[in-house]
Amino acid sequence: MKFSELKVSDKSLMGLVLSLTGLLLIGHFSIEEPVLPDYLVICMAILLAGQCYRFHPKYKQDNALTNQIRRDDDVLKIKNKSLHTVISTQKSQSIKIARISKVTVIDEGLSIIIDGNGAGFDFFLNDNAKDIAEHLKALLSPQEQAKIEFEVIS
Repeated sequence: MKFSELKVSDKSLMGLVLSLTGLLLIGHFSIEEPVLPDYLVICMAILLAGQCYRFHPKYKQDNALTNQIRRDDDVLKIKNKSLHTVISTQKSQSIKIARISKVTVIDEGLSIIIDGNGAGFDFFLNDNAKDIAEHLKALLSPQEQAKIEFEVIS
């Protein structure tokens, strides 16, 4: 078996992160003259844990484009990117497709204007503009796409 084919389980990855964070904190606070200020070491530990969280499979699953933008009959259900996997109180925003007049797509973002009056919704997503626009257009019929002004800014 090659090294590149090895799979790391979620528990072992979290154990590794906690072990390294613990070693960082114990090592820092056990030496007589610390090299870095205490607050900086604690911030580094929090940032390390946060970066590992972003690569966790649950985070990727919750923030997959197909889970963030869905169609339910004549309604689009869109939710912002999830910031936490344990507390999932986030509700999706339901928008009737007939009310959508303009869609602006940017990298990691989507803006929908309803009723042509400038009022609308902004969403934060994890994908690039091209992928978001393609997925959104795949959910809409050609007739619905003709009624909506699309703008992709990448």
